[in-house]
Amino acid sequence: MSDSGADVKLYSAWYCPFAQRTWVSLLLKGVQFEYVEVDPFAKPPELLAVNPYGQVPALTFKDQNIYESLVTMEFLEDAYPDSGRRLLPVDPVKRAHVRIWADYCSKKIVPLFYRLLKTRDTAKQEVARHDLLEHIRVIIKAMNSLSEDGPFFAGDELGFADLSVAPWVERFYILKHHRGFEVPGSVNDKDGEYYRFHKWWEAVREVPDYKATCGERERLLQFYIEYANKNATD
Repeated sequence: MSDSGADVKLYSAWYCPFAQRTWVSLLLKGVQFEYVEVDPFAKPPELLAVNPYGQVPALTFKDQNIYESLVTMEFLEDAYPDSGRRLLPVDPVKRAHVRIWADYCSKKIVPLFYRLLKTRDTAKQEVARHDLLEHIRVIIKAMNSLSEDGPFFAGDELGFADLSVAPWVERFYILKHHRGFEVPGSVNDKDGEYYRFHKWWEAVREVPDYKATCGERERLLQFYIEYANKNATD
């Protein structure tokens, strides 16, 4: 939904899961925006003018600058409360609970994705795999507490909590390729420990606005192979 005359301009990078959060949010909200592809590794002047850290996502809104992915998502909900789909519940308690779990995913799941991808130490890999599954079990409990039937994190529509973690789950095949990591079970195993997780992910990946932002699998795999090789640590 690129519109050079729009109030919103999104600076993004095709491979970036953080930017994907904001990109999907814009589509879900039905906001007219201009998409600008940039290279955060090169930190072009136009990106630095919006975000002094040179990171994506970064938004301009009527000549004002907003960045940090969760912040941009909350901004879009505030700026366009009656446009498209709500990202957060109306009820303030439910909103708070969704924010709690979005924060949890950002602080627990996301860092472990990169820790497991980067380390070459097999013992550290095993710890990271164990910890990642442990945190997934925690968010399964959270999903059940917010909406046992789902299929999404907090109900029957894709929203804020889902987008806090979905772009990294989408990239779990990269962890499988490099580190042999995968979440046990499947959506067909209704009695399995991870059934709610698989049910959730099957629903997320079929949402048209989410699918529209997904990078080509082989291209992403190649990018992260290079990323892992360059950044791998002991």
